[in-house]
Amino acid sequence: MTYYFKDYLKVLSEKGELKTISRFVDPNLEIAEITDREASAPNGGKALLFNNTGTDFPIITNLFTSEKRIALSFEMKSMEEVSTKIVDFYDTLTHNQAISRHSRKSLFNEVSQFFPRTSDVGSYQEVAIFPPDLNRIPFLKNRTFDEAYSLHEVPMVIKNPISAQYAVSSTRLLWHSRSTFQVSFEPSSLAGHSFHNSPMGRVPVAFFLGGDPLYCLSGLIPRSGEMEPFLLGGYIRKKAVVKVPCLSQPIEVPENCDLVIEGYIDKNAQLVPAAACGNNTGFYSVGGEEPLVHVTCITHRKNAHIPVLIPSIGLHTTRGFLTKALSTMVEAGIENSVDRQVKKLCFPHFCKQGTVAIVGINKFYPGQVEKTAHAFWGSDQAALNKLLIVVDSNTDVHNPLKVNDCISKYYNPNTDTFLSQGPLSVTDHAAMQRGFGGKLCLDATCKNNISEATIPVAGKAFEFYHKSQASPSPEQTQARILIAVDDQVNLDDLFLCLWLAVPNTDPLRDIHIRDGILYVDASIKTGSTKEGTRPWPNICCSSMKVIQVVDNYWERLKIGDFIPSPSRVLHPLLRDGNAQISE
Repeated sequence: MTYYFKDYLKVLSEKGELKTISRFVDPNLEIAEITDREASAPNGGKALLFNNTGTDFPIITNLFTSEKRIALSFEMKSMEEVSTKIVDFYDTLTHNQAISRHSRKSLFNEVSQFFPRTSDVGSYQEVAIFPPDLNRIPFLKNRTFDEAYSLHEVPMVIKNPISAQYAVSSTRLLWHSRSTFQVSFEPSSLAGHSFHNSPMGRVPVAFFLGGDPLYCLSGLIPRSGEMEPFLLGGYIRKKAVVKVPCLSQPIEVPENCDLVIEGYIDKNAQLVPAAACGNNTGFYSVGGEEPLVHVTCITHRKNAHIPVLIPSIGLHTTRGFLTKALSTMVEAGIENSVDRQVKKLCFPHFCKQGTVAIVGINKFYPGQVEKTAHAFWGSDQAALNKLLIVVDSNTDVHNPLKVNDCISKYYNPNTDTFLSQGPLSVTDHAAMQRGFGGKLCLDATCKNNISEATIPVAGKAFEFYHKSQASPSPEQTQARILIAVDDQVNLDDLFLCLWLAVPNTDPLRDIHIRDGILYVDASIKTGSTKEGTRPWPNICCSSMKVIQVVDNYWERLKIGDFIPSPSRVLHPLLRDGNAQISE
């Protein structure tokens, strides 16, 4: 059982899914560059174990870029098996009452026995660091223009003071001092609700690394507010998660973690301007203010290993495995708690998970697509979605060709475009206000109740063109959607164009409909060129200097054939400036 992280590493090694690097590798920039290359290999490459980084702990990267390793983290053979197990879990809950502390006794025995239980002490508390020293934890510098050392997608545990329910959310940590770091989490998340509802001035929090490999995914999975965050893991492992009290804060964390950072956030303290740092969007974060976490204790297991999720550069097609897994995990929850008519869900891998969603519904009455959009955007699981594409439930939402076919056949921009506004991710740089902007829904379902004369002639779903060129006229194209990108973008690289189109667009500002075509401006916008824009970030990639350094010692890593840097493809897209593009 991969209940402990060391057991998961052993399984990966036995299955040939782990490469160990004993040569010294600088954690500043070089670990990210090596990980980028391995992740760009066929099928996502292998997981990487860095044993010699000059830090107190070995670092593991590239854990979830292959379907095989994700399935192994569930102790299963395929994502189909994982999907079946998760659907069974939600079906079991649906046949009873909603999960909450008031309805636990009514759950089936097969589920209720896996509710977390509490113990007095945990194995992660073998070593306690007093006073805490964050310099001993491997915060990394991943990208050339990073202004701070960071850890990404770290699960944070926080307790709702009203319901006493725990929430786990994915966070980004920026090193600030030996005993403080900045934390970034979505204000609309369950963690954000718990934080803002707390009557205490000092809100206790804990961050954990390692342990059960499912913990690495736990913070990435949006959940309903009534869902016990560790119940699914217990159900899959057939073993209840054991939680233990922290040493310095009134909060509990799983006992099998490798390392735990305990601390508090002072709600009355002034927020601190955030340093620029590369994000999983493929762009740098620019601007914004974030709270400080005051660390009160650090505890860890002896011989602890630290799993690190490196923020992706640009587009990694191998991330499709991770987004498909997350789609599977969220799909059942969406159907059971958001909209019964949602039968299929896909988060395309060309953008940050959840920003774009394709859903298949059983449509049978007018206004149903709009109802689904409202329910989707109003849910805890999908509140940050920016582009929603709705198709019929018999469509394979994971097949881009099938989805494009639906758009080209059934989508009419004049009648099937639905705009709204609401919360967006704080990492969305195109939003006119940080964390708030436009939302777009495209109705690509079959229209059986309208005359054939009103159905547009089938053509292409979308077409890209350079911003400096005149937009194609209806006579020049059969595309339903025309998307303008900057001249430096290679129009032959479809997925690169798709990756740039979504994060560079705010639907309320950057789209308009003319002559039956939806026009999208996905070019770079700065304060001097577009009203309602904020500082615009550069894309994330490794510098030529770092690329050449890794090129020179690649053979000495002894991890296989040479892999060229994927950052080279993105260099033509870099603009003058640093993390922020110069005006």
